[in-house]
Amino acid sequence: MTPPALFFHPDQVEGAGRDLVGRRSAGSSFLRGWLAHAGGEEVRAVTDTPAHAKALSDLLREMGEPRPLRATALAGSGDFTDAGAVIFPTPGYQTAAWRRQRLGPERCSLVGLTHTVSTRRIVEGLLHLAVEPVEDWDAIVCTSRAVRSVVARLFEAQADYLRARFRARRVPQPRLPVIPLGINAADFAPRPGARASFRQTRGVPEGDLVVLTMGRLSVVEKANPLPLVLALEALARDLPKPLHLWMAGWASRPEEEALHRDAARLCPSVAVTILDGRAADVRRDAWAAADVFTLPSDSIQETFGLVPVEAMAAGLPVVMPDWDGFRDTVVHGETGLLVPTRMAPPGLGAALGRRFAEGTDGYLQHLALVQAHVQLDVPAYAQALRALLLDPALRARMGAAGRAHVARSLDWRAVVPRYLALAEELAEARRGAEATTPLLPGRAPSALESDPFDLYAAYPSAPLSGAAPLALGPRADAAFLRRADRLSGRELYGRRLLALDGAEALLDLVRAAPGLTVAEAASRLGLDGPTVAGLVLALAKADALRLPPPPLRPPS
Repeated sequence: MTPPALFFHPDQVEGAGRDLVGRRSAGSSFLRGWLAHAGGEEVRAVTDTPAHAKALSDLLREMGEPRPLRATALAGSGDFTDAGAVIFPTPGYQTAAWRRQRLGPERCSLVGLTHTVSTRRIVEGLLHLAVEPVEDWDAIVCTSRAVRSVVARLFEAQADYLRARFRARRVPQPRLPVIPLGINAADFAPRPGARASFRQTRGVPEGDLVVLTMGRLSVVEKANPLPLVLALEALARDLPKPLHLWMAGWASRPEEEALHRDAARLCPSVAVTILDGRAADVRRDAWAAADVFTLPSDSIQETFGLVPVEAMAAGLPVVMPDWDGFRDTVVHGETGLLVPTRMAPPGLGAALGRRFAEGTDGYLQHLALVQAHVQLDVPAYAQALRALLLDPALRARMGAAGRAHVARSLDWRAVVPRYLALAEELAEARRGAEATTPLLPGRAPSALESDPFDLYAAYPSAPLSGAAPLALGPRADAAFLRRADRLSGRELYGRRLLALDGAEALLDLVRAAPGLTVAEAASRLGLDGPTVAGLVLALAKADALRLPPPPLRPPS
């Protein structure tokens, strides 16, 4: 089976001038993993525009990809359905579902991918899928069981609304398979000597204990450090060796870094260092130099969380909250330990939901309000960290188990085949199936695609008639036509229906046969209706052609 196409947008991968954020890191890793393990004689891609296809071509060349790229832009008339399936880096499908309507809904499947599902844009996009021509052979890959529950509940609520409003008998929805994100595990294997050199550079003796966190320094978007520093202070004095906390990360706002430095003052018995997580040596070697990895994540923005997977690939035992996707990747008691969490019960957040929908709270404010109702159990956190910090053998055993777990289940070598299997499953679902939303005869696939001359038909006095006779106007010379073309903005905006020689051919025809109708001129020039209509009206606007004035439209 030919591998599916990847949808590519330059913003989905890491690059110069772009902030280092989780989705871009995951996007770059996904692309590398796909190229390495999906197979195929070419790289098949779909993009928004031809310019994005060029950006992908340049990127593949930089990566040393030898296979040719075949890309189709959605902003055009190209057919992308030959790919069988198209994988998008977001839950939605851009404009592809509507474009597919014209090409044939049963010809390919559309596959989205979740990252965060808490932003207003993403939530609204998921809800809008209910009124797009989505089929049973489409899918949204959920990276964890927890995020699948969110998407399923949103779909359920929207379907209930549509049934109540329109008495809908069915609301087609995409499938929701669970496939984790992956990594290239070899990227995190400790380099020889990295542990000693990294510690020596930062003045940390080999005998000291180091707890590592990694990720953007954002209290509400990533992790509130308060439970961690309280837990570390509670156990630090009981440890036989000095304890260090390395916060490897970066802050998009100075205020966020200040919050983390202030939180560090709550654990005076611990040597706290903020490392620049954007530095290549930190992102590569901090894992090897640490003893335990943790991240006190309690934000609804998280859905999967790559950092504990990266830590396990590096051989670090992990202590993570029993929160969203972490419970899918951390095997409790084997590759690390999970710490209990609590949230306010359903029914108490109605006001928060209303404030979010009405715009009273912005995204970060919404995250902060929800996070205030989430608890990571501090005594349990301290107990889990203590168990690992006091037992080198346990750390070694869990670290080795983590490496094996990632290699077996979370390396792209294992994850990409699950996407290929999903594509085969969706292809099987398409065989012999009928689209739930066939094209309506004589109608565009989407109201957004409406013929503007039909949509705005009430604007003019009358439409151009094919029976209208044409006469030459006083402004028919080529120099004036070029000037009129420029003054009308067609040159400025790069949209011209026909070159000037076509306009001169029409004028020559009318000059030889005054009174020729629009339809007759089109026939003699071999032009289609839209082209000749645009040409006639543009020339008439410049008074190079003249038409009989239509009657004024009577007031309604």
